[in-house]
Amino acid sequence: MFIPLILMVILHITLHSTEVIPSSDSASTSDTSSYSLIPWGASALFMGISFSKQANEYWSESSPFYVMDWKTEYDDALLADKLGHTAFAYTTARTLSGLFMQCGYEKRTATWIGSGLSLFHQSVVEYHDGFSAGAPYLGFSRGDFIANIIGAALPIAQEYVPSLDIMRFKFSFLPGNDFNDHGGNTFNDYQATYHWLSFNIAGVFPDNQHEWSRYVNIAVGHSVKNIDRYGSGNHEFYLSLDFNAEALPFDDSWGLALKRILNTIKFPMPCIKIYPNIVWYGIRI
Repeated sequence: MFIPLILMVILHITLHSTEVIPSSDSASTSDTSSYSLIPWGASALFMGISFSKQANEYWSESSPFYVMDWKTEYDDALLADKLGHTAFAYTTARTLSGLFMQCGYEKRTATWIGSGLSLFHQSVVEYHDGFSAGAPYLGFSRGDFIANIIGAALPIAQEYVPSLDIMRFKFSFLPGNDFNDHGGNTFNDYQATYHWLSFNIAGVFPDNQHEWSRYVNIAVGHSVKNIDRYGSGNHEFYLSLDFNAEALPFDDSWGLALKRILNTIKFPMPCIKIYPNIVWYGIRI
């Protein structure tokens, strides 16, 4: 998931480092206009890579349009895939909006564009899934589509309701011994994937403690184990400390975009499993 996003930042940095400083007002207007096209090109690059990967892995064999039934949607991964769709749509929206902001777009405008492009990407994927062979586990998923809308809309809600901006979706990945038995694919192995909702806790500390507390988050995590795509398995919930990469001080030509990418990753921290049993892990991804 992160490779296309990293490629976007590399493109952004490369083009920014070769930017020509204009010598007149007219040149300045032209250069600014050209520079504002960079995030659109980066977005196209991301979607091209993503759609190509999906086409090779899932869309090579077509079928009549098929809508998954609700029971199959739950049985497949106990709804862990819906968390994945929400988190991915949210992460994509914020990463793209960060690139648009760094290229001169106003924050609110960039947020709407990033969320719109994220939902467009996810909707195209879901539409093509509806025509993919391999039912019942390939098809148009109403749950996935709803999750995509929630994930893409959350950055907009955070823009208009600042109190919501304390939370971030994050990912971590810890493959088990049976990773290859589940296809060896990080996108499909929900037993090895952990989805986190991370909350910044700086607001609960006095003002004189904000310097350090803005780096510290509390994260609630979820994963599933023992699933068989037929409804078996169990949920797991975790509570962990987390690092807020967006509090890092660099916000220059590439810093904001890089920090947003870093902040999609749940770093190893002290962690407790709180369900179905209590286990103290010390440092855990």
